[in-house]
Amino acid sequence: MALALTLSLASCGSGVDKASLVQKMKTEQDIQGIPESTLSCLADVALKYGDMESLQGYLDGSVKSIDDVKGLKEGKEVEQAGQKCAQ
Repeated sequence: MALALTLSLASCGSGVDKASLVQKMKTEQDIQGIPESTLSCLADVALKYGDMESLQGYLDGSVKSIDDVKGLKEGKEVEQAGQKCAQ
């Protein structure tokens, strides 16, 4: 029963949340030194535009970088949202 519940929760991407993303992003060499408020904003952008399966892969380590998450390099809307975080 517990295994079925675990698999069910994992399949719906329940492990992807803002706090987890911020913590994982802090481990990336290119991101170190970026203010917490900026990372929080970028995590919001990732949650809004990123593919949940790909984000889960990022948290699990199968996707190597936040830059490799599907959906985060597609379109001006994503780019503009990310630029607003840096302001």
